[in-house]
Amino acid sequence: MLKKVIIICCIMTLMLSGCYKYPGDYVYYISVFGPNEVECNSFYHYKYADKGLNQSGLQRYDLITETDQDIYEASDPHNQIVSSYWGDDEEVYFVVLTYKKGDDEMTLYHYDLSSGNYETLLENEKSLRVYKDVNTNKIVLIRDFERYLIEDGKLKEIDKSDVIMSSFNNKTNVVRRVSTDGTLIEICKEYDNSEFTCTVNESSHSISALSNYGGKESGLTDFFVIEGDTIIGVFQITKGTRGLTTTNLIRERELKKELLVSINYKTGDSVILFNTKNNKTRIIGYSNGNIYLLKDSKIIRQNLSDNSEKEIYTLTYDGDKQLSFSWVGNRLIIFDEYYYQVIANIQT
Repeated sequence: MLKKVIIICCIMTLMLSGCYKYPGDYVYYISVFGPNEVECNSFYHYKYADKGLNQSGLQRYDLITETDQDIYEASDPHNQIVSSYWGDDEEVYFVVLTYKKGDDEMTLYHYDLSSGNYETLLENEKSLRVYKDVNTNKIVLIRDFERYLIEDGKLKEIDKSDVIMSSFNNKTNVVRRVSTDGTLIEICKEYDNSEFTCTVNESSHSISALSNYGGKESGLTDFFVIEGDTIIGVFQITKGTRGLTTTNLIRERELKKELLVSINYKTGDSVILFNTKNNKTRIIGYSNGNIYLLKDSKIIRQNLSDNSEKEIYTLTYDGDKQLSFSWVGNRLIIFDEYYYQVIANIQT
C-alpha cells in the first residue's frame, strides 16, 4: 500500500471560509459504486497489521453486528499476501500470493462461512485474480490469460469472445457496459485529448456535454449505470497528472471538479445532471434519480428532479488518512484505507 503523505493544515483564511480540506494528500474515493442491487450483509477487507503487512490478512465485517471476523491470516506474513478476493454471506474466494526466489506462486482458496471449512481450488499457479463482473454479476477467475466462471466451487471456462471488461492504463481508458437489450456501450478517453467519446455498435460520437470542461488530462472512473436508454456516470476533471490516474491515486490539487453525466446511447444526446464546481463537494453515489454527495463533512441525498436534499449522516472522522466509499445494496460503508477499519456503516 502506498504511503500517504500528510499535508500541512489549512491556512487560517481557508478555515474561516468553511472550505473543506482533505486531511491527507490523496482525495477520498469510491471503491464500490451504488446504491446497487447487492443483497448481502458482508463487507470484506484486508486486516490491519504492523510494519506494512496489511495484505497478509483478510476479514469480513458483518453489517448487522458491526463486528469483524477473521477469514485468513498468512503463516508467513513477510512473504505472503492476499492479492484478490470476493465474498458474500455464505462464502469467500481469495487468492494468496507467496513470494519465492525465482518464481512466485499463487493459490486460490474457497472458504465456507457456515461450516468454517477451507478448500484449495488451485495451487502453484503463476497468475490468478478473482473478482465480480460488473456486467454479468458473476464471479470470475482470471488464470494467466484464460477466464473462468466460479460456481459452487467449480470452474467453467469462458469463451474469450464473451468477455467484456473495462480497460484502464495511463494512456487510454475504456469503460464497457452492456444494456438489457445486449447493446455494448463504450465510453472512451485518451490522455492529452479533451474529447470524451461514446461508442455503440462501432459507431462513435463525442460526448458534447463535456466539450467545455477542459478534460485534457482527465481519465475515466468505472462508476456507470444504465437506466433505460441512458448510461449515467461520474466524470472527474483533473489537471496536473502525468497520464491517466486511477481514482484512489488522485491528489487534492489535481482534482478540479466532478460531473454526473447522462448519455442517451441511442441518440447520442448528453446532459450534465450535476456539477460539483470544485473538489470540496464530492459525488459518492447515484441511483434512480438520486445523487449522494459528501459536502462539508455531511452525507447528503439530493433528488435531481426537484433538487430537494436530505442529510443522511455527519462524518466526524478526525484522522489524517484516505477514506473510501463502498455500497452494499443501500448501505454505505466509509472505510479507513490506512488502518483498514470501518468508520461508518450507514443505512440510506
